[in-house]
Amino acid sequence: MNKITLFVQFEASPNIELIELSDTATFAELILAATERGLPDDVQRDALIFIEEKDEALETDLSLTKQGVKHKDRVTIHRCRRVEVSVAFNARLEQRKFNPAATVGRVKRWFVDEIGMTPVDASEHVLQITGTNRRPDHDVPIGTVVTKGTCSVEFTLVPRKRVEG
Repeated sequence: MNKITLFVQFEASPNIELIELSDTATFAELILAATERGLPDDVQRDALIFIEEKDEALETDLSLTKQGVKHKDRVTIHRCRRVEVSVAFNARLEQRKFNPAATVGRVKRWFVDEIGMTPVDASEHVLQITGTNRRPDHDVPIGTVVTKGTCSVEFTLVPRKRVEG
């Protein structure tokens, strides 16, 4: 029996848990292992498992690997099937729903395409959680930056700080 190691993140938590499972592990086995590493009870009860590449949650009755989960994949455990994302820039506001494992980088790419921003201009901007100074890295799943118990997050596209000198 082979093993797979997964980078597991939970709803509204920046922590990353390394979980090693059998390559035949199921949804229930991952939830159990995550619970042992701090998955909150309220999330555990309604938990869904997501990977970025799939829009829908993983099935509960198939092994993880049969659903495309690979060794060293990032997995997000969340209660929401979709996270409502809104992004503001100047007078523009766009909204779209994403799976909780979609990354901040994916959201930014969608938004800059949506508003027709050039790649050069886009490279000089980052997403910041509205009303804060938090600028999550591009590879952070959006389900980990929501406020606990919600299924939405608001971003503002802001200039990246430049150092001149």
